[in-house]
Amino acid sequence: MTTPQTNPEIALLNERLKKLEERNFDWAAWKRGTLLVLEKIFGKESIYVSELTRTDYEYSSWSLRDTSGSGDPVKASCRELLQICITDVTNRPDENAAASAKSREMTETTLRQFLDKESVDELTAIAAADSPEMEKEEQVAALLKKKLPKHQGAMLGKLLLTLLK
Repeated sequence: MTTPQTNPEIALLNERLKKLEERNFDWAAWKRGTLLVLEKIFGKESIYVSELTRTDYEYSSWSLRDTSGSGDPVKASCRELLQICITDVTNRPDENAAASAKSREMTETTLRQFLDKESVDELTAIAAADSPEMEKEEQVAALLKKKLPKHQGAMLGKLLLTLLK
């Protein structure tokens, strides 16, 4: 599981945030680079990509004369957008955990096609036991030999096909 500190997508977004503060800021280059990063992370059809695409930097004389000290509203908007993107990436569900849960569910469904509930529960207990792997494998083999003397190959084939899809 990646943390916000080790997530490469968050690192890319943080790098784009830092570039906003550079002394020799180049809007066009920053926008192109940031759009590439957002497309990579969220896809071309992302709301974040379309939002930044619509954002434009005004080099009007009014904005250059503004001495109110309010800061650059375009940079502030971009900073806000990148912060939202970071929050989105940080709060995404762990895809590996979701895939693992789905794989487990598919495996249990396949097992239930060949074994009764009691046998599936027994297999689950063996898998969860705090004993050496070799011992667990022997227990599973014995259980399958007893419960499925003729259909072990069919079950193994179906399990493998289910897992490899």
